[in-house]
Amino acid sequence: MALGYVLALVLEAAGLAGLVLGLIRLRTERRARAAELRGLLLTGNAVATSSARPASANRIPRQVFVDCAPRAASQVNVDARAALDRALESLHRVERRAA
Repeated sequence: MALGYVLALVLEAAGLAGLVLGLIRLRTERRARAAELRGLLLTGNAVATSSARPASANRIPRQVFVDCAPRAASQVNVDARAALDRALESLHRVERRAA
């Protein structure tokens, strides 16, 4: 009877060890995918993401350029703004009449 318990404990331990190794492998793969995605987002180059490198080394600084110059309004925006202005004017008229 003791041999059965020993065998069961060995099998349980092997199963738990396999589970732990599987979880460690999944975590490693998830970190590798995150590093590849981070490289893709930082560089915009899909080829550069395939190289394995530490996340903190060789970071490419991102530069964001914001154009503050006003853009020419398209006709659709002008029509939408005019419709909104007409709606607000009629709302103000209704509010004045109600007051």
